[in-house]
Amino acid sequence: MSLYDAFLRNVLFPIDMWRSGKGLLFRYLREFEKSQYLPPGELQCLRWERLSAILRHAYEKIPFYRKSFAAAGLVPSDIQKESDLLRLPILEKRHVQDHLDELCVPDWPKNDLILDQTGGSTGTPVRYYRSFDRHVSREAATYRHNRWAGWEMCDRAAALWGAVRDTTPPQSTLSRIRSFFLDREMLLNTALIDENEVLRFNERLKKYRPKCILGYANSLVVAAQILKRNNATAYQPFSIVSSAEVLTPDDRKLIENVFGCPVFNRYGSRETSVMASECDRHEGMHIMAEGFYIELINSLGQHAGPGEMGEVLITDMLNLPMPLIRYRIGDMASWSGKTCSCGRSLPMFSALSGRVTDFLVTDDGKLCSGAALTALIVSKRPTLKQVQILQERRGEILFRLATGKDTPPSDDDLDFVRKQSTLYIGAGTNVEFEFVDEIPKTASGKYLFSISKAVPKQFTSS
Repeated sequence: MSLYDAFLRNVLFPIDMWRSGKGLLFRYLREFEKSQYLPPGELQCLRWERLSAILRHAYEKIPFYRKSFAAAGLVPSDIQKESDLLRLPILEKRHVQDHLDELCVPDWPKNDLILDQTGGSTGTPVRYYRSFDRHVSREAATYRHNRWAGWEMCDRAAALWGAVRDTTPPQSTLSRIRSFFLDREMLLNTALIDENEVLRFNERLKKYRPKCILGYANSLVVAAQILKRNNATAYQPFSIVSSAEVLTPDDRKLIENVFGCPVFNRYGSRETSVMASECDRHEGMHIMAEGFYIELINSLGQHAGPGEMGEVLITDMLNLPMPLIRYRIGDMASWSGKTCSCGRSLPMFSALSGRVTDFLVTDDGKLCSGAALTALIVSKRPTLKQVQILQERRGEILFRLATGKDTPPSDDDLDFVRKQSTLYIGAGTNVEFEFVDEIPKTASGKYLFSISKAVPKQFTSS
């Protein structure tokens, strides 16, 4: 580490954290660095204490959960073991959409609430609140996950990312200065991917020399395919972190071969931030067990055993103003059931399924991320409860809209989607709509936001 890097990490960064009111970040980071190595029994006790506390808090303070417990004929003290959780109702995305105020502590200080919204990669945008303290603890957890990939705070990094809110440049002079010195991240916006842009970005990487590259799994794959096809020598970082979409074994092999470094798989969501990551042993994905209680539910409605695929239900144990309890996030995973050789006692996923987001093809042959299109269009129209984009061929897209028993979306909503989508897919694109009662799941139990059959063959094989 250079003297400059040491100065940034040990002087400027702590000063910036205290200036912005995030001084607790270092306390949380120390706590998480220690707790990951607790004996399994101690870690389980810590988790159960936090789970019991958040259940009591929700029952006593939050109207929605008080009604939910009552409807199930339960009080928090009835939850004595994990199987008792099965008696509690599941929190659906539509509940959060329709009962936002009822899911919050009524008298929580407004100036401590941070309103955020998912991009709707499962077709269902959701608004929610978190406290400033939870915002800080999530950031600390992310730094811990980054460290597993050799990515320390203030290290130079690059990102192949498509979420609009994450790719918007800082606006104020102070924010731009802070970003330049402390965030030190170079970005390729992959909402649209162009072959020449990827090649130019690779040359910029060689000059900037980031330690780590973070990216959507599909964006990393497409970038690797372009570099390989053009016989370009890829920049070789210390590590690559793949997130936001499913990383298949073949995709991992391709990325590692092209970029010449290990890939660290990561799982997270806008509602929760990072939930699980690989360490340097790559034996599974360690979950952020100190902050989240995760259940995997099999097809029989029971807790899945090791190696058995189950639907992910997540309980945020640290977000006091609006805890999501047994929240169905829309993904499938399986438990490892093994202990990692790294010595961490954090439980591990062995496999993750779902969140496979296809790229759409623009009328001029570029690739447009379906996940990015969600954030750019669908999330701005909350009346569009659930959406799926289908593309059979270039120049055409079909928006499948689930209306259920509700009335179809307004002409204003449809005009907005039609006009905005052509800005990204191309002015010559024909946009059609289909209204259905519900959008079917895949065999893995996942709602796919976009399905394209128009992706050129060179992007569908390595």
